Amino acid sequence: MDKVLLILRRFFASVLSVILAFIPFSGGRNPKTDDVLTLKVAIVSDVHIDRRLPLGQAALRNCYQDMNAFSPDAVAVLGDLTNYGDYATVKRFFEITTAEVPAQTKKLIISGNHDIGHAKDAEGGRMNPEALQDFIGLCNEYLDYGIETGYYTLEVNGYHFICLNDESADNWDHPEYSDAALAFLNDALDAYADQGKPVFVLMHVPLSGIHGEENYYPDGGTEEPWNTKIKETLQKHENVFCITGHFHKGLSNNPDTPTYKRDHGVHYLNLPSYLMPNWPTDYAINGLGFIMEVTQSTVTFRCRNYYMHNWYSLFDYSIKLV
Repeated sequence: MDKVLLILRRFFASVLSVILAFIPFSGGRNPKTDDVLTLKVAIVSDVHIDRRLPLGQAALRNCYQDMNAFSPDAVAVLGDLTNYGDYATVKRFFEITTAEVPAQTKKLIISGNHDIGHAKDAEGGRMNPEALQDFIGLCNEYLDYGIETGYYTLEVNGYHFICLNDESADNWDHPEYSDAALAFLNDALDAYADQGKPVFVLMHVPLSGIHGEENYYPDGGTEEPWNTKIKETLQKHENVFCITGHFHKGLSNNPDTPTYKRDHGVHYLNLPSYLMPNWPTDYAINGLGFIMEVTQSTVTFRCRNYYMHNWYSLFDYSIKLV
């Protein structure tokens, strides 16, 4: 019975999300701040578009239009750009992104398990490494990244974003990272962290044991040995932020299922799913994301519903830098 109720709740949430995606956009407002902003990034995850389904593509356009009202320095999409990872849909994502987001706004895009691991199901044997190379190629074609691997650093207004994409050979839902990627993470943090400015690590799948996935998605986080290795690397530095998606758990301030958590000095934020249904935690509606505002002394994540075009201050998080 509980499973039936959960399925029904997620079904109705999905239907509601489609309806809400087409509420007319009426413009936004910049949140108040008492300090000078040095960086503003609009963040969303798990947009899950499909080239055959126009409603999801329209919802993505709607999201970008809402973000544009705040003139962010960058827009970040943290994986699961598509639902099945077929090449045509991944390309369609980049077409929509470059068409809707102004050219002067940086684009911080990483892949998710649905873009890499699920590609073999969508296109009959197109394995993870090939899907990753396609993603890298499209990043270079549409966004001028100039990258050759699934790990790279992007800079916005003097702030560094370290991007880690899944390098597994055939894993469906769990990322794997090469020794070279882990060394790159270590070297990048050595180069950019501990200088007063925050450094942002972007991954799709969260590290295990941070956001309480054992209470709603057992074994859903990053597996060992990568989980421990990445944690230990992050913990060596101050002002490190690890921002992820994947869990589809909505928003929660419950310590058993936290959206934001500080653990061993590292700041972790897990984004809800934008398009697909979220798990029924504290707040499970779709269309959710954050606008991140950075000053010389703080990093603030302000929760935004990009469908409804309004704020959810109950899930705002302001972190003092050290």
